[in-house]
Amino acid sequence: MNEQQLKEHIEALLFVEGAMQKKELAKLLGVSSDEIGAASAALSASLAGHGISLVDDGQTLELRTAPSVSSKIEELRREELSRDIGRAGLEVLSAILYRGPLTRAEVDFIRGVNSSQTLRTLLMRGLVRKVPNPKDERSFLYEPTTDLLGQLGIMSMGELPEFEEVRAKLSQLEEAYRNKEASASEQTA
Repeated sequence: MNEQQLKEHIEALLFVEGAMQKKELAKLLGVSSDEIGAASAALSASLAGHGISLVDDGQTLELRTAPSVSSKIEELRREELSRDIGRAGLEVLSAILYRGPLTRAEVDFIRGVNSSQTLRTLLMRGLVRKVPNPKDERSFLYEPTTDLLGQLGIMSMGELPEFEEVRAKLSQLEEAYRNKEASASEQTA
């Protein structure tokens, strides 16, 4: 892989994954640490004058907004965080609290609409966190944070109102849905 290709791969991986350790990138891309260093320096130079920059702490690389636009980004974040989470936020939090942890697709299915922006807002506010999905490494699970539990005034999810009853009812509804889907697919086969 030439330096240009390596630079493109690093940029794409950082865009998708967020911060990554240089040694992890080297292993993943099958190149040396020196090659990662040269390609990351080239990437950093090519991003000069753009809205995104490459942050390198010596061990980890991360794409971040460029300092020249940071004030506008901070203004946008302040505005976003000052708003009420609204009905969509409450729906997503309820789903995650009573049914979670959930993938974004599961949250979307439960709500019937795209929840990406709402999940992003809840992540920024520290109310939910992303954790690796043990069943599918291509996706994440969203789960409540201890900050959320603290803001709700509870020590554990079991203290949520009617927690066990709601979870049992949700399990029944999911089972009925799966049975209905299985029945429908058998009829069409």
